[in-house]
Amino acid sequence: MNGRLWTGAGLVLATGAGAVLAARAAGRRLPVEHVSEGGLELAQPPGAVWEVLTDTGLHPAWRRGLSHVEPLPAAADGRPRWREYGRHGYTTYEVLESAAPHLLVTGIADRDLPYGGTWTYRLTPAGAGCTLTVTERGEVYQPLYRAVSHYVTGEGSAVHRFLDDLAHRMAGPPDTPEI
Repeated sequence: MNGRLWTGAGLVLATGAGAVLAARAAGRRLPVEHVSEGGLELAQPPGAVWEVLTDTGLHPAWRRGLSHVEPLPAAADGRPRWREYGRHGYTTYEVLESAAPHLLVTGIADRDLPYGGTWTYRLTPAGAGCTLTVTERGEVYQPLYRAVSHYVTGEGSAVHRFLDDLAHRMAGPPDTPEI
């Protein structure tokens, strides 16, 4: 019976190791860079949506998986910076470009993470409301993470989760900061 347990355990370990090696090999064949985009029609004008996008301190109230945001001192060139904390640790962001209320570009400021990239938010007036387009230009440096991102979670999942959360936030009463 003891031999059977080892055989079963060995088989499980070998299968797991094989799956990891296969995923890493698949990840090596994928490009480091990816582009994901999504859009959302909103009833609010660009200025109102801009306020919600740029008030990073209130993001944990409406963004899933975000526990809190820590404001940081501005970058050496004066660009705003903040750190977002979630279930997988933290990521530091900075504003790369800002033209209120129509264009915001943020980027990952941490250089030691297995990923990086930028997010571009474009607000276009549409009647009394606006259209928001979010473009993620991401980089996933480690092959295993690249494979998981591509085949399991989907490279566009973060953009779509953000847009879903924002749609829920903007559907609430306009004078309520939390939903």
